[in-house]
Amino acid sequence: MADVLDAQRGKPEDTSTPTIIHGPESNSGQGFVSKAHLDQEKYLISSGIAVVINNTEFHNNLKLGDRTGSDVDAASLFQRFQELGFDSDLLNDATKDDMEDKFNEIKNDKKSLENAGCLIVALLTHGNEDSVFMTDESVKIKNVMDYFNAENCPELIMKPKIFIVQACRGTGLGSGVNRTVVRRDPNQADAAAEYHEYDKTHGEVIRIPNEADFLAVYSTSPGYGSFRNTEQGSPFVRYLSEELLKMKKEDDFYKVLTRVNKDVGLGYKPNYAHSDIITQMPCFISHLTKDLYLKQKG
Repeated sequence: MADVLDAQRGKPEDTSTPTIIHGPESNSGQGFVSKAHLDQEKYLISSGIAVVINNTEFHNNLKLGDRTGSDVDAASLFQRFQELGFDSDLLNDATKDDMEDKFNEIKNDKKSLENAGCLIVALLTHGNEDSVFMTDESVKIKNVMDYFNAENCPELIMKPKIFIVQACRGTGLGSGVNRTVVRRDPNQADAAAEYHEYDKTHGEVIRIPNEADFLAVYSTSPGYGSFRNTEQGSPFVRYLSEELLKMKKEDDFYKVLTRVNKDVGLGYKPNYAHSDIITQMPCFISHLTKDLYLKQKG
């Protein structure tokens, strides 16, 4: 029985022959993937690349306000990534061309990419549900991530690519309810090998989706705004930075992000001139294929 898309019933099945991973200089070899790496339960990260794009001022034609306080976020994340041993870079007030130049610089440094076990891109800017703003124009988040997908950047195949987005995803305001927390009696207790070491032996052909091994981390849920304090930066980045600082080697990154969700969603009360109960709920979307432990050095 043929597999068909729900939205395209009746169209002929794709009968093309699946190909071995291609790319001129893939970290997985000349079109090969090591089965040992495929079967690993966690990503191995001995080094990484991190880029923080911090946009605070925008061209007048965009009619966007200055993002005062974002420099605090940028400095905090940059420091955390350096502490993790990542080769880090900070771009302030980047145009679309600036972003593309930086991404192309990363992609063209094949040796660094092959040695890197992880890529992190943090985008601190204005945005909407599916786009973020560089200083001169908006860019689809999908297009930003596509720079490093399996087809466009084979050196990062089977390596985690994390995109952290501190930006609004709409104009809505998160709502919720107030509940009193009943405190209990204080006396009661509460219940392997590196990627570039590959096996060139021919084996079973597999298909790796372009979207594989991506993790998108958002400061807020789709359709809602994201708060930022003009002096202290954004609550999302502040809590994320704190959790990264406290992160232990045995902490899967899912656990870290779940704590951030709780910190912001349950612990942050926006000081916003509005009569309703205002909330902010971060979220993350995972296409990861292995467990992710960021703190593997030191």
